[in-house]
Amino acid sequence: MKLKEEKELQAISQDYEKALHSFHKKSYHKAGEAFQRIIDTYKDSEFYSVLEIQTRAKVYRSIAEAQSHPLKVKLEGAQDHVWEGTYQLNAGNINQALEHFTQAEKANCRDAYLYYLMAAAYLRKEDTANSLRYIDKCLKKDGGYKVVIYNEPDFESLQQNPDFLKLLE
Repeated sequence: MKLKEEKELQAISQDYEKALHSFHKKSYHKAGEAFQRIIDTYKDSEFYSVLEIQTRAKVYRSIAEAQSHPLKVKLEGAQDHVWEGTYQLNAGNINQALEHFTQAEKANCRDAYLYYLMAAAYLRKEDTANSLRYIDKCLKKDGGYKVVIYNEPDFESLQQNPDFLKLLE
């Protein structure tokens, strides 16, 4: 390795390490700026080893930029609210999930799956009455959910509830 290449490789490596340090600390704005400086400073390098690190800096800059400016999704239809509600339910944000499910229901979504999700969400809130109400709505829309609901671990706490068992007859 030539001396010039070695010096340039050492310099970019140090800059890259500092930028990565900011990135791992989740200082995405600072990291993005550091990666951009690397990209600008070494864009005309004649050495493959330096250009390889500069290319990696481009990838990290893109990730840092995406983290600094997260994309906001506009929920337009009932199905969008069902999907977002499902995401929130899986993330453990039960109240937010129920808000989205309610929005979907208000938008005339009368799907058995929506009622199934609402029943699960209400049960997680320990609201058995509403959970049973939505199980009933679900089963009236699609009786095939009886098997799913009976075998779903989320509804295990209702296995001894006579109202639950009556719905599944």
